[in-house]
This record gives sequence, C-alpha cells and structure tokens, in this order.
Amino acid sequence: MRHALTRAAARLPLLLAVMAAVAFLAFGGMRYVSLGTLAENARWLRQTADDWGLAAPLMFIAVNAALLMLLVFPAWFCAIMGGLLFGRWLGLACALVGTTLGASGVFLVARAGLDGLAERAGPRAARIAQGFRSNALSYLVFLRLVPLIPFTVVNVAAALARLRLGTLMLGTLIGIVPSALIYASLGDLLMDLARRGQIPDSNLLYEPRFLLPLLGLAVLALLPIAVERWRRRR
Repeated sequence: MRHALTRAAARLPLLLAVMAAVAFLAFGGMRYVSLGTLAENARWLRQTADDWGLAAPLMFIAVNAALLMLLVFPAWFCAIMGGLLFGRWLGLACALVGTTLGASGVFLVARAGLDGLAERAGPRAARIAQGFRSNALSYLVFLRLVPLIPFTVVNVAAALARLRLGTLMLGTLIGIVPSALIYASLGDLLMDLARRGQIPDSNLLYEPRFLLPLLGLAVLALLPIAVERWRRRR
C-alpha cells in the first residue's frame, strides 16, 4: 500500500504538467504563440523589460523554463522573445539557460512519473533509449541539433533511458545553440522593425540581417531529410 502511494505521489508532477497543458490548449493559449502577437506588443514588451532592469532576464529565464514544462509550448517562441526583449546576444544567453532548465524540469518530472514504464513504452522509445545508452551525450546533441524528434519527446525518452541530469543539461545546452541563435536574431530584428513602425515585407527578405537567419532555419529544416537519406544509403 505504501509503495503504491509513493509511486502515485511520484507521478503527481507529471499529471499536473499534463493537466496544465490541456488547460493551456483548452483556453486558447496557443493563439498568443505567434509572430503577429509579438509584433503587435513588441514595444510594450521591451519597455517592460527595460523597466524591470536586471530582474527582467532572471524573470524571463524562469518563465521560459515554466512554459516549456507545459509540454506544448514551443522552445523557438521563447528564443524569439528573448531576442526581442534583450537583443541578440543577451536574448540568446537567456534562452539557452531558460530552455535548458525547462528541458531539465520535464526530464525530472518524467523520470519520477514514468518509473517502471520503460518496458511498456513501445519499440520507438526503446530504440531511442538504446541510442542514448550507446553514446548518450553525442546522441543527445545530435537530437537537439537535428529536429528528428520533438523537443519534449527527447526529454521523456532521455528519462526512460535513465540519463544523468548533467548529461541532459550539457547535451541540451550545446545542441540548441544554433537554432536559439537564429531565433534570437529574428527576435532582435522584429524589435528593430517595431521601433521603426515597419512590418516585414518582401523587400526585407533581401536584407542580410533577415536573410541569414532564414537561411539558417532552412538548413536546420533540411537536416532531417539529409540524415534520413544518408541512413538509407548506408
């Protein structure tokens, strides 16, 4: 009886995270996750961050981590907002820390709540877990860099494979640098456009500040296809 209660208590954080995600979706939270929403509120958001001073980056990191623990909130949106609020480089640093902490939180919740379920998680999860066991850090960096598997699924699979927390944090921090830099750059550009009262149009596609991040996103988007073709050839 005591063992059953202990296992139920361990799974409570996971249940709460799932319930929060369902509530977020049910109340239309995803309608705020858009570049249009950021563009409309860019100057107000930046002014608020400036008013908060040194506390603003810390608050952003905490909120970033908490939002990712909803399981349905995209990490890319947080990185874009970081660039918008703090500029490219400080925004990148805040997004890296916040996203790594959020991934770690999901990992810990999953590790506590999914104890004993690894054997029943299915063949796909078993294959991912085996990849982690063979070379955990490099495999995790690869999965973060090349988005073959959704961000949250990687966190859960890492928990099922019983990775060390330090490995999860280091692999996440290294692997998300390219994409986070691209998104933070886009957020910085979006803020600059908002200050000038402009909205993105076709002419801006030829500006290096806008074109280079888009090319970077295109490369990242094509990586899974290239990797899959390479695997087939082998």
